[in-house]
Amino acid sequence: MRVLEQSADAAEIRARGCVVAIGTFDGVHLGHQKLISRAVELAREAGVFSVVFTFRNHPMSVIAPNREPLSLYPLEERRRVFEKLGVDFVIEEPFTAELAALAPENFLHLLIERLAPRAVIVGANFSFGAGGLGTPEFMARRGQELGVRVEEAPLFFFDGERVSSTRIRALLAAGNVRSAGELLGHPFAIAGVVEHGDERGRKLGFPTVNITPVKGQALPADGVYAVRIFCPDGQEWIGVANVGDNPTFGGDPLRIEAHILDFSGDLYGLRLVVRFIERLRGEEKFPSAEALVRQIKIDEKKARELFAQ
Repeated sequence: MRVLEQSADAAEIRARGCVVAIGTFDGVHLGHQKLISRAVELAREAGVFSVVFTFRNHPMSVIAPNREPLSLYPLEERRRVFEKLGVDFVIEEPFTAELAALAPENFLHLLIERLAPRAVIVGANFSFGAGGLGTPEFMARRGQELGVRVEEAPLFFFDGERVSSTRIRALLAAGNVRSAGELLGHPFAIAGVVEHGDERGRKLGFPTVNITPVKGQALPADGVYAVRIFCPDGQEWIGVANVGDNPTFGGDPLRIEAHILDFSGDLYGLRLVVRFIERLRGEEKFPSAEALVRQIKIDEKKARELFAQ
């Protein structure tokens, strides 16, 4: 899979033709995966490229910055899911004020001019163009006139409710990472560079890797979680991670501290991916360091039992 920073660089795609899935795809949840898989299927049938057309920044960061939602997944994790779905190209178009101001008709013409798609797949709640006035119905009608097939992917339901990024954010805010992962189709993850901390964990006998979340990143509720940790070189570990501000020691800036089970080594400066599997408990303030150590041992035992299953 290849990643392009803007659709203007798509000469190779234009030459062969493509089927395009368009959307913000924050989190690449089950509904998004269904839509993208349909584009991949049609592209293979036609012998053309499958393309995901998405945005580097959320459209609301330009349209209404005060209402920009928290990001569910970093770009590199989204790319991983796109590749797993069999996508040939990902175009990460910067969403700008100029793009937001385009009339729906002009946006559609820009898409056709730059990508020459055989077909375009959009979600039932997709909107585009100035004021969000472009609808899937408009795109289908004009696409037919312009010789481009437009297919509207139906909304996706799980346990009787529509799968949406908003629903997933609510589950994370409640600490329900298991259900959030079910809707995502993969565990919720946070990526970040391992930083030097105050080494309290090491002094307590439970060294941790410390990651400060990126501003604007959605996070699970404060608490302790069973996690999987992935390294760029392919290594994978299980662990216990705390999300919070360390109230036992008077409070720190919000961060993720992950204790990797059965590991010793130096990971400073590496970019790790932490995937949240299950919440073990909420964050607590303990009366002493000794009481905290007793609880950490219980958390570790619970995590080992969970992964053994």
